[in-house]
Amino acid sequence: MLEVKWVIIGILTGLVIGCVFVPPTRKSIGVPSPGSKEVFHTDTGCVRFDSTEVPCTAEPDSMNLLASQK
Repeated sequence: MLEVKWVIIGILTGLVIGCVFVPPTRKSIGVPSPGSKEVFHTDTGCVRFDSTEVPCTAEPDSMNLLASQK
């Protein structure tokens, strides 16, 4: 029969092994900064962003809206 003492020891041993030998990984969404040259891993591959300075416009149109009109 199972003894409570051995069940508790097994659970504690599993927690120690799970936390020490296989540390949890934290997946946080990262937004690239304009000067960053690092590679970002996505679900479909890796990307590297290259920032380009563009002139500011006086119109209130969004650049995303202008890009979607192509």
